[in-house]
Amino acid sequence: MSENNTFQEQKTEQTVSTGRKIGMIFLSLVPVAVLVMIQTMAQVPFLILSVVDATKEAHDSSNAMDIYDLLLQIFNEKYSSFAYFAYVAVGLVVFGIWYYKGFVKKQPKVRIGEVFGVKSISAALCIGAGLFFVITAGMTLAEKIAPSFMESYAEMIETAGLVSNPIVTIVYAIILGPVLEELCFRGVVFGFLEKSGIKPVYIILITALLFGAIHMIVVQVIYATVIGAFLGFLRYKYRSLKITIFTHILFNFMGTYVSEAFAAMEPGDGLVYILGGISLFVLAFAIVLVSKDKKAVRS
Repeated sequence: MSENNTFQEQKTEQTVSTGRKIGMIFLSLVPVAVLVMIQTMAQVPFLILSVVDATKEAHDSSNAMDIYDLLLQIFNEKYSSFAYFAYVAVGLVVFGIWYYKGFVKKQPKVRIGEVFGVKSISAALCIGAGLFFVITAGMTLAEKIAPSFMESYAEMIETAGLVSNPIVTIVYAIILGPVLEELCFRGVVFGFLEKSGIKPVYIILITALLFGAIHMIVVQVIYATVIGAFLGFLRYKYRSLKITIFTHILFNFMGTYVSEAFAAMEPGDGLVYILGGISLFVLAFAIVLVSKDKKAVRS
């Protein structure tokens, strides 16, 4: 009888453990849904203003532009900056409080000196630069294989309103955007997955896939997933968002300004592919650096 009781207790514990694990995994999807909701709600009032302006302009002029194109143009030129800043402002408050209250407040504090050192900074630089050149090589190859697809991708990026507005580019795309995304994905999402008890490799993989999916455009989904995997690796090893925010900002800076400078040099495709190949070894070196870093206490 006692053996049967013990067996039943063990079975019950396993069921509870499995149920909690599944529950936490599903719960990790909630922050992503909240982020999308905040982004959507931040755009709604400015889209309404754009509709009003587009309707008025369509009636007051002989402009033959399609109403949808006109709406998009007005939104990008007049209101997109406000929408981006409203989104990031609300998002930072929501996820900052969520991450602190849920995953930082009751945990041992990880001081900046426990994260940043020669090896961690070198690894971040290697990851930022390495990913930039690998992705550049990949996109150059994609332009050769599917030129029309890459052309449509470039048009979508341009209509997003980030490239044409330098203030939005610097403040949102390079600085505040990465902070918000790290709070959401390597902060709250990662935290829920850690509480589920699944293996670290699955935590990193799931977080990376969700981070990629949020970018929606196919090209961005692919490279954002790769970036997310490296950021998740850093988050796991150093137990902190400080290093992931630093690396994320570095990559976005390179993807914006270094990309422009590199393109202005008009490098040949051969050079781009060579740099991309070398960067694969740079990325491997970064992984070794982190793995050998005493500050990265998790093995």
